[in-house]
Amino acid sequence: MTVPFSIEELNWWKQAQPTIEELHLSGGLLVEDWPHARHVLRLSAELFQATQPLHLLDESALRLLERAAFLHNTGMLVESRRHHKHSFRLIKQTKLPDFTDEERHEIACIARYHRRALPSSKHEEFAVLNKAARKRVSALAALVRIADALDYSHDGCVLHVTTDLNGCNETTWALCIQARSLAELDETLEHAYEKADLFEKVFMHKLRLLVEQ
Repeated sequence: MTVPFSIEELNWWKQAQPTIEELHLSGGLLVEDWPHARHVLRLSAELFQATQPLHLLDESALRLLERAAFLHNTGMLVESRRHHKHSFRLIKQTKLPDFTDEERHEIACIARYHRRALPSSKHEEFAVLNKAARKRVSALAALVRIADALDYSHDGCVLHVTTDLNGCNETTWALCIQARSLAELDETLEHAYEKADLFEKVFMHKLRLLVEQ
């Protein structure tokens, strides 16, 4: 579902309303901020590529990630405080084109864990997954958490995320952040590090974020 746009094409990216294709892909679900949804989708896909050596997941997992990233905030239209749980419920109840019921459950779980509590076998929705699905959901939710934090202000200030191979080793995984000129990133990076908890637990690497000058 990779969004077919260049992030520099702001006139399209900032459209407040969804396209017909987006409504089709969402199964009719709405989100409270379409530009944010598009941007988190894009950053999640870039994070997927930048962390490929860690998760070793394939293109089918990327499809799950993209749809979950796009719909992670659909629950905001119900309630803000627990919107991650509402996102899970809404996605579970909605037929998404090109996905099976089992895949839709994984998408709902990824969206559910984009904030707050980490995946746990104490949660019924996570416990019913098989071992491989739990591992996949945890890895993909870790990426959405960071992508969402990198657009904390909903302003698209972070343009791209890539791997900084020189900063990667057995204990640390370094990502290079490309941002808009003069963008203030202190708060954004603070939130990204706060939401790196699942990333560091799943991938057993400390996250390091470097801003490209």
